[in-house]
Amino acid sequence: MAAAALVLLLAGWAYWPGQSGPALLDDLSSVMVIGDLHTHPELAWDYITGDASGPLGRPVSIASFVLEKLFLDGSLATSKQINIALHLCNGVLVIWLFWLLFRHIEVPGYPWLALVLGAGWLLSPLFVSTVLYVVQRMAMLSASFMLLACIAYTYWRLRLARQAFSAALLAPVAICVLLAVFAKENAVVVIPVLLLLEALWFQFADATGQPIRWLRRTTLWLIAAGAAGLLLVLVLDYQGLEQGFTHRYFTLGERLLTQGRIVWDYVGQMYAPDVLRMGLYHDDVVLSTSLYQPGSTLYAIIGWLGVLALCTALSFRRWGRYPAFGIAWFLVGHSVESTVLPLELYFEHRNYFPGIGLFLLLGTLFAAVARRWPQTASPLLVYLACYVLWLASLTGSQVQIWSSHPLLILNHLNAHPDSFRANSDMAVQMANVGEFEAAQEYSARAFAVSNNVERSGDHDIRDLALACIANRPVAPRQIERLGTENPERPFGSVVTLQTMVHLLQDNACPEFDRVGFANRMRDIFLAQDSPATASANIYLGLALLENVMQRWGNALAYIDLFLQSSPENAQGMLMKLHFATALGKVNVAAAVRSRLMQLQEQGSLTVGEQQTLSLYLEK
Repeated sequence: MAAAALVLLLAGWAYWPGQSGPALLDDLSSVMVIGDLHTHPELAWDYITGDASGPLGRPVSIASFVLEKLFLDGSLATSKQINIALHLCNGVLVIWLFWLLFRHIEVPGYPWLALVLGAGWLLSPLFVSTVLYVVQRMAMLSASFMLLACIAYTYWRLRLARQAFSAALLAPVAICVLLAVFAKENAVVVIPVLLLLEALWFQFADATGQPIRWLRRTTLWLIAAGAAGLLLVLVLDYQGLEQGFTHRYFTLGERLLTQGRIVWDYVGQMYAPDVLRMGLYHDDVVLSTSLYQPGSTLYAIIGWLGVLALCTALSFRRWGRYPAFGIAWFLVGHSVESTVLPLELYFEHRNYFPGIGLFLLLGTLFAAVARRWPQTASPLLVYLACYVLWLASLTGSQVQIWSSHPLLILNHLNAHPDSFRANSDMAVQMANVGEFEAAQEYSARAFAVSNNVERSGDHDIRDLALACIANRPVAPRQIERLGTENPERPFGSVVTLQTMVHLLQDNACPEFDRVGFANRMRDIFLAQDSPATASANIYLGLALLENVMQRWGNALAYIDLFLQSSPENAQGMLMKLHFATALGKVNVAAAVRSRLMQLQEQGSLTVGEQQTLSLYLEK
């Protein structure tokens, strides 16, 4: 216990400086948007059920952020402190699970092995970008419940080996799986992990080594049914899966080829970390367009085929199944986010749960050596402990970088000079310190390395935003050129446009020609002969800008364009009600109000939306 406490103190000490780090990317859209719930606690349920981070809304994770806002100070530092505490708790769960599994196969010195390998996972520098990126509490919470499911199953299974079936121990497995999935959907991988835990680790045996036949039949049937179902989906819906990549710069086939290389890189970063390449931004990863471009793609695929062949061979031997399970845990853990879904290519947080399998693999290799040569157990544990201390030193250095926003930006740029996001961040940083020319250079660099994903119009708007941030004058021709390239679809980035709109809403640059910018947007999107179109959220952002300027007619036109894509969107309808009321369009306002009242009667409006609607019902 004392040694475990020291490990937790070391991890907490290493991570604690990271609480002063910045909000990043999805932190702003998923966490920072939660308002003051001390004043309006009735809105809490709206946030829990209204998030669109995933197909299921991830209410368990969002609830954790909401509870923060309700009962704590709601600051970013507090959110990071909770993430750190959760990571420490997960470290305890990993050590606990390792202790149970290694004890079951009678590994010499299993308590110390579980502690050392659990500490290795806890102190892996690969997880700094997960723990200190607040929104990734979703990945961490789902891992918490997945680990609890594995621990509950292990206790149920150990009791079953003694011919005692316990529904009380099996029920928490199902509950934890459900909570994990509602924390983040990729937690569904815990189901095949549990099946493989039975097949490869417990091997269907009771306490005497005799097979539990009904358990073997059930487990193998579920594995076969799951594999057949996935194969059927891939075959029947392959075209649908391919169509999901239309908004990406890569195809489904290219993603699968690239993941062959990336997942090997994850293995390397787990066992032999190269911290100079670590961080949040990996959008500069080289795409595999064929087996030979780049050449490492073929070797990566051959390597994984070799790993699968090795696992198959190991599964025919009792002791070979243990390392096969460690490998299977890692690969199955990546089976959702690193395969056919149209997600970005590389993120470190995807290893948070799968990485447990790699440390479990080390434990099985230790067990094989220690059982054959018992005298090596103690020296090997010492070597592993030294390895963990090395990981801790790397983690500490990474946390120091993550504790400072300027330092993190510089580190991302040094590690990934061809990253669009790293160059964009540096452009903003230069503008913040008044170095406008340097900001423009980094902005141009971001556009150049964007793989033709960024439109020239988005680049132009970003440069206008940088001028606003740096408080530099903008020539009228810079505004006039907006929308002149790709006139049918001049802008593609909602974030870039919304950033510009927020700056103008907040009057961050009083000298900026806000009217000229709004007029140019009007000419691009609202002129009768204009061919320009944009995503619905761009129209929404422009409607908000026109609202601030009290140009209700333009605002109403934009919100009508928004509602063409989302006709039943309550937020859009409330905005239309506001604009129509301001313009004195009584019939339009009455029609919108009537529809909103119908939605309210159906229970389709949130508490906040009902409160807003009530303001117009009183008039």
